Amino acid sequence: MASEAVNILLVEDEEAHAEAVKRAFQPLGSAVCLSCASNIREALEHLDESVPHLVIADWLLPDGKGTDILSGDKERDLFPVILMTSHGNEKVAVDALKAGVVDYVVKSPAAFAALPRTAERVLREWELLAENKRAHEALRVSEERFRAIFESAGDLILIKDLSLRYTHVNPACERTFGLLASEIIGRTAKDIYDGDAASYSTDVDERVLQGEVVEGEYVRRIRAVPMAFHEIKVPLRNGSGNIIGICGVSRDITDRRVRELTPHFTGDAYPSEAMQEALKQARSAATRDSVILLLGESGSGKDYLARYIHDHSKRANGPFFSVNCAAVPPELAESELFGHERGAFTGALGRKRGLLELAEGGTLLLNEIGELSLPLQAKLLTFLDTMAFTRVGGERNVSINARILTATNRELEKEVEAGRFRQDLYYRINVMAIIVPPLRERSEDIPILAEEIFSALMAELQLNRIPLLDSSTINALTQYHWPGNVRELRNVLERALLLWDGEHLDLDLPELNATQRERYYKIDLESDRSLRDVTDEITKTMCTAALQRCGGNKREAARLLGIARDSLYRYMKEFGIESKDRT
Repeated sequence: MASEAVNILLVEDEEAHAEAVKRAFQPLGSAVCLSCASNIREALEHLDESVPHLVIADWLLPDGKGTDILSGDKERDLFPVILMTSHGNEKVAVDALKAGVVDYVVKSPAAFAALPRTAERVLREWELLAENKRAHEALRVSEERFRAIFESAGDLILIKDLSLRYTHVNPACERTFGLLASEIIGRTAKDIYDGDAASYSTDVDERVLQGEVVEGEYVRRIRAVPMAFHEIKVPLRNGSGNIIGICGVSRDITDRRVRELTPHFTGDAYPSEAMQEALKQARSAATRDSVILLLGESGSGKDYLARYIHDHSKRANGPFFSVNCAAVPPELAESELFGHERGAFTGALGRKRGLLELAEGGTLLLNEIGELSLPLQAKLLTFLDTMAFTRVGGERNVSINARILTATNRELEKEVEAGRFRQDLYYRINVMAIIVPPLRERSEDIPILAEEIFSALMAELQLNRIPLLDSSTINALTQYHWPGNVRELRNVLERALLLWDGEHLDLDLPELNATQRERYYKIDLESDRSLRDVTDEITKTMCTAALQRCGGNKREAARLLGIARDSLYRYMKEFGIESKDRT
């Protein structure tokens, strides 16, 4: 019997039989509390006051049958019933079991003596049955709640089987795809999406069936409309832990993605030969998934060219992330790239996905890769070879499908010789190198660059209009040598725009003279300019700069140039250089 007192209601009209039952339970003492009733009426009165753990009832009673206890309110059927009969036969047994009796015994001294064991067995079976009912009820409630969520969720919820066919889709999926559930179920991603999208979706599904959890953002063309989604796919397991399918949840983030997008770098309109050559190589690189190394001075636009490669690749619908390795503290760089598990270090309060995971299905640019520490270079090399890694403090391998681009303003060959950059990593990332030209070598692009920068600043600063650059302003911009490249050009234009009075645009450029700046000249032997044309241009530039520095004083300008004043006058007349100062 149970540790607490078991309440038993005995319904028996024959006193001798009632006493026999009492004697059978007497050895159990206080473990059993036995109450008695001699008919159905008294029994029902007992039941109105309290519900026993067990009822033992005679088959024939003065006012009915023992099964009548169970024929009333079903709320009272919260207890098992053992039926006793003086003359057992098959019909009695069948009728009793149909009425809800758990067990029945034929009255005899042996049967009375065995009642405690029978009662214990019946109570144990009843408890198991009750637990089963509670489990089924909990499951029913859980299924109802899940179905309510499944049916009403705004997110797309889908379930696939081991053959990657849809088995369940919620109404949000139907609304998004414009198809009924019956038109989706049984089909695969190849039946829903186009080539690249279907291929990537299948790749992700196969990784999930291997036990991975894959999360990422992507753009899909649904009913000819590009839509952005944040999706997570997890393996479905049965009670034995075996994977039996895939559950995916996708959230429509199209509006957020549109707000986050910056104007894309097109580059097709740039007239300079140097930039057109770089773009030609970039378009070629975009057609494959190899690691690319972008080389160029700081501020020359390596990150913009990386975005150009992403936008022209099959990963254009996926995310694009860029990290400046020089700007990340060394002690945090590994966590930023590879993520970390909860408790991996002080302050790691939860799991964090690194940039490599966030770039799932898209592209990650490692800018200034030459700044990474040697230990982190080793881990990055392992990742590039396997496309898998472990988070900081983690034990499980995480595999991803992402394109890696790298960039640096350093000469990595010298860094390798100095022992600051791993030679094997250098060979791994230098599959294809693209040189991004400095702005001084593509001055022809400055008018277009200025227009693009002004358009971007107009949106950022929420301006109603932007100034038009006249020929003198364009000339000033193209004459400057731009040591800070495109980044410096943007700063100059932004500063001028902030101070713009609506009419005159002042450019705050360093003084154009020989001591303030270094002069650069691009000599193209294939052009139609002769040696005389080039030397005349240099002579005119030097004379103009000297006069500007000396405030128009010709004597001082000639001394600064190391020529006679008469020679300076001759050059000024020949090249049309004017000066208000007559000295």
